[in-house]
Amino acid sequence: MKKTLVALAALAATASFAQSAVTLYGTLDASMISISNGNKAVVGTAPAASQSGVVYADSAISSSVWGLRGSEDLGGGMKAIFNVEGDIQTNNGGMNHNGIFRRAANVGLSGNFGIVELGVKVNPLIATNGALAPLGGNSVMTSTASSLGYADFYTKNAITYTTPTISGFTGQLQYGDSNNLNSATDGSVTAYSLAYVNGPLAIRIAGQDRKEAAAGTADSGANPTTPAAAAVTAAGLDANVAAKDAFAKRTQIMGATYTIGAWTLGGAAFQNEAATALGGALTKVTGTLVGASYALNSAVTLGANVVNSEGSTLTNAQARYALSKRTTVYTQLGSAKNGTDNRVNFYPTATNTGTAPAANIGNAGGVKDSNQSSIGFGIIHTF
Repeated sequence: MKKTLVALAALAATASFAQSAVTLYGTLDASMISISNGNKAVVGTAPAASQSGVVYADSAISSSVWGLRGSEDLGGGMKAIFNVEGDIQTNNGGMNHNGIFRRAANVGLSGNFGIVELGVKVNPLIATNGALAPLGGNSVMTSTASSLGYADFYTKNAITYTTPTISGFTGQLQYGDSNNLNSATDGSVTAYSLAYVNGPLAIRIAGQDRKEAAAGTADSGANPTTPAAAAVTAAGLDANVAAKDAFAKRTQIMGATYTIGAWTLGGAAFQNEAATALGGALTKVTGTLVGASYALNSAVTLGANVVNSEGSTLTNAQARYALSKRTTVYTQLGSAKNGTDNRVNFYPTATNTGTAPAANIGNAGGVKDSNQSSIGFGIIHTF
């Protein structure tokens, strides 16, 4: 009898394990970059002239992350799912100060109806933004989002619905709750994306509407994303909330890629309207991207992109060599030619994912009315 009970217990444990699955995953991207004229202007002063140097950079192309994702088979084609994801800073071993799982912390259900998830999740606008360039990465698309002012990467208090793919169309709708009993809108976020993929053609559109977060919702709302020491205290914002993240914003992006043999061609357009003060009028900036990539063979991919916005231009060229399915080495060149408008200032390369422990590259940043350039090499490994 005892042996029978042990056998039944072992069988039950095996059956339970067969219905559940948890995966550890991650990406590490580390590089060395030579930057020319890489000075950030100090408020009220002119930047130092033509300072250059070689720096260690994290996440120049792919974000260095780690995470866990899992699912449980509930039967009838339905699954319970979860995902948590955080940063890895290869230059100092730290993680982003916004939280260990700031990038994702959600649980949901999937089935024939699509996917419903509750919790922190990437903004559909940003997910679409990352897919618009034929050969992109952080030094292209993250830099574009940051420079044009729509780098609202993750949505808190979120409920996200992803449709099943129907005739090539897949949509996603996300709502970030205000978490404010006095106002259903203060600090809320509504975002969406729609993709049509048919063989070599992919067309994508996305947008967001971010409501300003008044003093009472600056911490609890879905809108603020980047805590910072400085804030607009006169407006009543909490000291650990960056003022810019509490302001109203509307963003739309769209683009397409098309593959012809070894070539992939792409183009995109961007528009961001953002306030610079609580209750302020929205100021619009626009931009365009054109890019191309070429698969030289199964291991080597070459690509280039040019982004133009408000008199400033970002140019990026890359060469990637896949040593295996999980390991790639790369080199990339960047050029930022910024105009006098000062609404959009590009930087020629991306550097890292966060600042805890302190890891920013000193004096690095896009500068008005200047030319900056970079060249670097790195390695990406996924697990």
